[in-house]
Amino acid sequence: MEKKYLNPLIDYTFKKVFGNEKHKEILIHFLNSLGIGSQGHKIADVRILDHTIEKRFRPNKNSIMDIKATFSNGEPVNIEVHILPYTHVAQRATYHLAKMYSDQAEQSDDDDKLHNTVVVNVLGHNQFEHDKIHSVYRMLDSKTCEKLCDTLEIHFLEMPKIGTSSQKLGKELTGWLLFLTDPGNQRTIELGKEVGEIGQAINLLEELSQSREERAIAEEREKAIRDERSFRKAELEKGLKLGREEGREEGREEGLKEGREAEKYQIAKKLIHKGMDLPEVSEITGLSLKDLMNIDNLT
Repeated sequence: MEKKYLNPLIDYTFKKVFGNEKHKEILIHFLNSLGIGSQGHKIADVRILDHTIEKRFRPNKNSIMDIKATFSNGEPVNIEVHILPYTHVAQRATYHLAKMYSDQAEQSDDDDKLHNTVVVNVLGHNQFEHDKIHSVYRMLDSKTCEKLCDTLEIHFLEMPKIGTSSQKLGKELTGWLLFLTDPGNQRTIELGKEVGEIGQAINLLEELSQSREERAIAEEREKAIRDERSFRKAELEKGLKLGREEGREEGREEGLKEGREAEKYQIAKKLIHKGMDLPEVSEITGLSLKDLMNIDNLT
């Protein structure tokens, strides 16, 4: 029997639900449930900058929602929501946060007018060793934990930890996490009746799921993501194996090191050609961003 609901954690489906301009209150409520705010002011309005939802899968290109939001006091905030099924996202998140913030500086000579900048990572895997589902990272003093500023923050939502985490979450965020992982669950349905925005999201997802065209696109996207995940794992294992073999043939430690290093560049080339962001390639291979930007000259 065909499952009733499409997977909301697939980027195509996620954008169809949370990126719906006719139902902006869904996205606003989701972002506010994460505690994104400024001096007690919540998000009051959002504008999605790119309404294009590509039907063809491109690794790392479909997984970002670029949002201009406004707090209730009129203060603007730049937000990116990343829907990521892959591992190695810490560097990627930091890179995107820094780029969003630096782009503002290039457009304005007044540093006092730089807006709050937030990256939200919705993960289909466990990123950290702790059992928290929702983690928030800001700029703090490493010893006193005194905040340097309130303008930069990175959120991580680790979906596989639902059901095992001891973290206490608010009803609204709990509802969204249940919606994203099990929209047909009875508890999710009940929360949808209590929280109007979650109920709207369930209705939108049900409409999408009943469309043959939308289901075909979403399921094709899900298959492409599985294939991409398998490719990444196979390439990494292949590289490590080849590096060991080349090292053994040389019969000395230097040969092992050179073999692994050469294979790192070959893996990096393949991942870059597949469309992976440089920070993520750097984290997987251990190569520096400088080396990756000059990879054609080094290999």
